[in-house]
Amino acid sequence: MWRLLCLVVVTPLAASTKLDELLLEVARKKSAEYNCSFSIAVRTPSGKAAVASGVVDFENAQPAKESDLYPWGSVTKMFTAASVMKLVGSGKFRLDDAIAPLVDDLLGKMAAKDPSQNFSSVEELWGADLAKTTLRQLLSMQSSIPDFDTATPSKGGGISKDPLRAELYTTPNHFYKPTELMSVPWVANHSKDCQAQPFVGKFCYSSTNFMLLGMALAQATGVDSWAAFNQTAFLPDYLQNQIRFANSGSPKDAGSVPGYDRTSYNRAPGNLSNHNNWEVEGVFAGWTASNVVATAAHIADLSWEIWKEHSLAPEALVKQMIPSAMHIYGMGAFNVGLFSGGVRGPLGQGYGHLGATYGYQSIVGFFPALNVSVAIATNIETDKQVQTPDSLCFTYHAVAGLLMNKTFDCKFQTMGYYGGRCTCSETPAPSGSASHAAIV
Repeated sequence: MWRLLCLVVVTPLAASTKLDELLLEVARKKSAEYNCSFSIAVRTPSGKAAVASGVVDFENAQPAKESDLYPWGSVTKMFTAASVMKLVGSGKFRLDDAIAPLVDDLLGKMAAKDPSQNFSSVEELWGADLAKTTLRQLLSMQSSIPDFDTATPSKGGGISKDPLRAELYTTPNHFYKPTELMSVPWVANHSKDCQAQPFVGKFCYSSTNFMLLGMALAQATGVDSWAAFNQTAFLPDYLQNQIRFANSGSPKDAGSVPGYDRTSYNRAPGNLSNHNNWEVEGVFAGWTASNVVATAAHIADLSWEIWKEHSLAPEALVKQMIPSAMHIYGMGAFNVGLFSGGVRGPLGQGYGHLGATYGYQSIVGFFPALNVSVAIATNIETDKQVQTPDSLCFTYHAVAGLLMNKTFDCKFQTMGYYGGRCTCSETPAPSGSASHAAIV
């Protein structure tokens, strides 16, 4: 357990200097604990800060830098959702519109040009009932459309299986197009029974949903193929040259740091991998579900623009993305406050997205009570992605303490794949602590 002793904000410069110190201490401790790189960025009303610690390239002992680029995996979904909301706001479509009419024209055009694409409509893939799936259901992870991701954690101590991962590693130079992933045998002509689950409500995670949403965006913008869709155009101007979207190639090709798969998938129990995925093109499998590449600072900016400035989509529609207090997912957004806020009430409210792809895990969150945006990237993938919510717990409360002139005692407990429990309590600041800040 760490004690966070923090100063009140006096001036933007002082806040920035102190914030850098606090974040760097978190990054150093967590990079040592998890033996990986951490890139942490924060944006507050008083300023910004970005730090990095650890090793990004273990083969060459290359240290982490704040300017390092990372694949952010499913953080892309938060951006895709905001892009959909932008077009809903402009009247292109409605949240309760069925998906088929919004994508079938594009699917037909692509099929006419690509003989390997063996379908030209949603109904051909999943039947008439699933063709009626709405944008709202797709955004909320409440559809019956299967996920292309085959990761299946073992619940009884056996081998955790992931046949798609094995295939991606066997053919690292093959980039799966979204239409390929939509038509693989375990996705095409299949459906799943999406029912409410204990504690999290109705929640059936599927990255296929967000590829379909990407198709809807592409058709609405008038292009004739998925690859011609310009995701960058939905960004604020100042981020358009900073955030990239990988439609081909590997993390190395995208300028990213190496990333290491340290999971137990396809291995004997207790035998972890250490696979370097820097040159594996399957890292970006999923397109508008998982292809964003950026620094932590620019992802913190993206979160700020979506949730605070509402520059991507109208405020009324962005508010609909926010998860309810006790639900794990809203529309393109996780309830990160549920497992990383650490306190009850407004201070613990937060929303954003987890990012997990082959060899990389990350998290981004916006906390409205203090108007704080936090983005954290790591260059490892672990079975329970514990390192990202763990570090978010301490990062957010370091910032909260600084802004509120309070002291928090925090601890983090792993709870499962979608996070853990961050428990923090306010404690009286020791006498004389107002002249420094420390994590002890």
